[in-house]
Amino acid sequence: MKYKNRFMRQKMFSLRVKRPWYLFIRNGILLCSLFIASFVQAQQKNITIEFKNELLAEALKKLEKLSSYKILFTYEEVQDYKVTASLKNATILEALGKVLEGKPFIHSDITDGKYISVKYQQSPKVPAGPARTVKGAVLDKNKKPLPGVTVIIKGTTTGVATDADGMYAISIPASTSSPTLVFSFIGMKSVKVPVKNDKPINVTMEEDVNEMEEVVVNGIYTASKNSYTGSVTSISQEEILQVSQTNLFKALTTLVPGMRIVENNEQGSNPNYIPELLIRGTTSIATQGELGLNTPLIIVDGVETTMERLYDMDIFEIERVDVLKDASATAIYGDRAANGVIVVERKKVTDSKLRLRYNFVPDVQFADVSSFDLCNPRQKLELEKRWGIYEDVTGLSEVDYYEKLERINRGVNTDWKSIPLRNSWSHSHSLTATGRGGGLDYSISLRYSNKFGVMKGDYRRNYGIGFYFSYHYKGKLTASLRSDFYKTDTKSSPYGDFSQWVAMNPYDSPYDEYGELIPRLSFDMANPMYNATTNSFSKGKMKEFSNALSLRWDILQGFFVTATGSLSINDYRMDDYVSALHTSSLNNSNVSARGTYTLDGNEGWNWSAQANVTYSHAFDEDGTILTLNFGGSLKQSNLDTYGMVGEGFLKPSMNYISFAQQYLTGSSPSGGNVYKATVSTFGNLNFIWKNRYYMDISYRSSANSALGDNERWTPYWSFGLGWNMHNEKFLKSLGWVSLFRLRGSVGYVGSGNFDGNLTNVIYTYADNYISGLSALPSSLGNPDLKAQRTLSYNAGLTLEILDSRFEVTFDWYKQLSKDLLLPIGIPVSTGASSVQANLGKSENYGYELAISGLIIKNQDWLWRVSANTHHTVNKLKKISNSLMKQTEKNMAAEGIAPKILFKEGESTTAIFAVRSLGINPANGEEIFVRPDGTLTNVYHVEDKVSLGDKTPKLEGSISTALAWKNLSLSMAFEYTLGRYIYNATRAAKVENINIYRNVDVRAFTQRWTKPGDVVAYPRGRLYQRNKVVHSSRFVEKRNELHLSSLNISYNLPVNWVKKLGLKRLAIGVGFSDIFRLSTVKFERGTSYPYMHSYNFMISPTF
Repeated sequence: MKYKNRFMRQKMFSLRVKRPWYLFIRNGILLCSLFIASFVQAQQKNITIEFKNELLAEALKKLEKLSSYKILFTYEEVQDYKVTASLKNATILEALGKVLEGKPFIHSDITDGKYISVKYQQSPKVPAGPARTVKGAVLDKNKKPLPGVTVIIKGTTTGVATDADGMYAISIPASTSSPTLVFSFIGMKSVKVPVKNDKPINVTMEEDVNEMEEVVVNGIYTASKNSYTGSVTSISQEEILQVSQTNLFKALTTLVPGMRIVENNEQGSNPNYIPELLIRGTTSIATQGELGLNTPLIIVDGVETTMERLYDMDIFEIERVDVLKDASATAIYGDRAANGVIVVERKKVTDSKLRLRYNFVPDVQFADVSSFDLCNPRQKLELEKRWGIYEDVTGLSEVDYYEKLERINRGVNTDWKSIPLRNSWSHSHSLTATGRGGGLDYSISLRYSNKFGVMKGDYRRNYGIGFYFSYHYKGKLTASLRSDFYKTDTKSSPYGDFSQWVAMNPYDSPYDEYGELIPRLSFDMANPMYNATTNSFSKGKMKEFSNALSLRWDILQGFFVTATGSLSINDYRMDDYVSALHTSSLNNSNVSARGTYTLDGNEGWNWSAQANVTYSHAFDEDGTILTLNFGGSLKQSNLDTYGMVGEGFLKPSMNYISFAQQYLTGSSPSGGNVYKATVSTFGNLNFIWKNRYYMDISYRSSANSALGDNERWTPYWSFGLGWNMHNEKFLKSLGWVSLFRLRGSVGYVGSGNFDGNLTNVIYTYADNYISGLSALPSSLGNPDLKAQRTLSYNAGLTLEILDSRFEVTFDWYKQLSKDLLLPIGIPVSTGASSVQANLGKSENYGYELAISGLIIKNQDWLWRVSANTHHTVNKLKKISNSLMKQTEKNMAAEGIAPKILFKEGESTTAIFAVRSLGINPANGEEIFVRPDGTLTNVYHVEDKVSLGDKTPKLEGSISTALAWKNLSLSMAFEYTLGRYIYNATRAAKVENINIYRNVDVRAFTQRWTKPGDVVAYPRGRLYQRNKVVHSSRFVEKRNELHLSSLNISYNLPVNWVKKLGLKRLAIGVGFSDIFRLSTVKFERGTSYPYMHSYNFMISPTF
């Protein structure tokens, strides 16, 4: 037996640092000079700071540090209150007044030249005489209690504050005429309620300024939307849950214009298939069908992660998601930013008390096979007869025909497509404990989900445990540690590919007359039901352990340093076992070689370190602010892969690789290594003048070991301008314009989602020579390989009117990608057929539109309607000669659907076929149209032209959310317009059928049979046509509308919940993929069916 060992010649990673580091040092000196000059000026002014939902105790400590005074307070009195306030050039007393505003505290004047006391203010005593007491609860829009809300009798100083459970009780003197209670809280809109009797008054308060709407989290630093020139969509957890409680990808594509899931009609609802996300189309060319080239960068809590980890993430753990789209938003990530960035921020501790939160989501799934319209037994047998299968001179075929007809007359009608399916019940659980004490925030979370698909025997199980600790030291230093362990187990259905079940002939029974499963049926077709019992399996398992440590050091007012380090270790393994009793093994005449075991896996690690310095300075009280960010990062990753195939398993129960008799004939163990290292420096300057005109500049210089020796360093940059028109006098005077913001940007970003070995020569070693081992290059590297770069333009506007009840956001973009990696042909004598080079160019352009309106908003009712759409066009501008040759091969390929043709000036998703006038009623032959307009019955592959694009002209969603008191309902529709598809169902199951397999019923009812038939399909005979034609008859416009989700939830009243010993209890039910309207009829989920599902949600907080 021949053994091989494959390894890679690895080159040392050397960085050319002279010029980039010179530029960085020069720019750093300039930035430091600006900082020193601004800092000297700042020392001559008073306190300027911004608090966003910060604990009152921490806010008081910070004010103490920023002044020369000692602030005295009792921690137990202030621990349940939070602060949201913006201070500019305020004195210490003015700052305290703003911070304590709306809270039951007062502060003293300065005593002994250095002390200021903050004391809890008891409610003034009510004058003697009869009085009435009014009680109630104050909640936020999520029905969570609001502690610290000030409740005052209008026109008086009499007031109280709500307790930690949001409860209050206030005495109203009898002498008060027509009393009205005023509820106020920092960051919330005040509420006034007339007191008519002694009944409880419960109030729901709404946010006045939503913090999430005011900032953008990009994973490196937080930026204010008021001066942000980038294109970004920010989504809260609440919005995600309104769309789906089980599918984060569906929620994101519904809520984010420009983002879509790449449809995979074969995989359907397979729980172990990870969908591919696209933001604003593609920037790389997948010449060999590579996956992941156009995948966006995923950042979770400042650390890069994988698409699979995002797919498995617990939605209830998410606080917010920011999707960054253009260069101004993503250039700070340099060579990983061309495909967009998805930034996820998980929940942090918000309550000082120990809280337990549990979420339970059961999910019930039903297979949707309504798109499969197959022949019944009698139709299928008659169709076979029409094709001449039972015509032979011996008469033996006729005997076979009558034997099948006799079965049909006995009532044999096997519903093959229902056998491998089930109604499945999945469930997920998450338990989180949070608390705070002694300056330490802590959170511990546990998660388990067991997701079953609609095919029998498969599953995807996720296990997770996470720890989060954050320690605050003297208001200056914050250290946070987050550790997570994930484990995922997967199993594919032992019933195999669904396509083999729908291909089975309905007049066949899986059992013989003795009740035994038959290995092979009519026309020697393998019985999939038999194969499902042979103990074959396909299993996978993945483990990941990740740690992230982050530090923040507040050096001076507006000047702080953040640093993050992360380490992740992971391994993956896939085991595929095909039993010796499987029909695919029974074909092997060598009994000792029957059965195979395929083992594939990898082990890897990656670490990263990043530091960022932030300085912000306000020049005046009118909103003139300079913000600087600069820093650097390092990253390394290593992945070792291995694989082998063994054969020869004596028994089905001997199902482990060690029982193999030998390696698969002609194969040997294999392995490889992929190593990447990057280093970068970056900087950002943001300046806004008078809260009106602003500018944003970003720069990043990155070095990547995956690039050629001469092209290690690559610069990336962006420049953006914006205008807050709503702050101009001519718009302020209108009164109904809440916000009108214009912005534009241009910049270069990169795409680095490719193999790290493209610059290296890979050798394969074997014992080809008598004298010993041989070494031959199996893959050649390109030492001049450069980074792919995309020049991105973006222009956008945001308009909010009528107190922000109606909002419109519009973005236009254009992306010009150059130096795309494409194969070029090389002499076969080198040992390889091609090598990658920077030869391609492509262009992307389009627009996005989002509209949202708050139709009804009052004490009990809230109704919001939102809609978004996007339009994307992709064109190839330049391709390589090798790709042109590949296109020629693809053009002549005879698959059911035409292959992708790469042509300059055309889209990468264009559909090429030969124009057709249809089927001639006279003779049943197809009439083709040649490029010069002449008609012919002969099919020519060179006549293929672009007839449509798989990318829709318009795609988007329409959603609505309706709430009445504690009850809420939300639904989301998705639509596509102007998308074309090549209808493979009609091509493969109606026209170019395999007569030995079951087919679409239209093959029986809509084919030409005699002169004068006006039909869409030619006559079918066994040997009539020897090759498949790619005809325009199968190119169809697919417009669709479907109700993707419907959710109903209810928050139980607080007084009910307290009786159960809970703080909060929410319940709900959700439905997905409820109905679908389409202009095209085709089979959906060919290898794995789609499904309908409904889920329940139970979420108690202790």
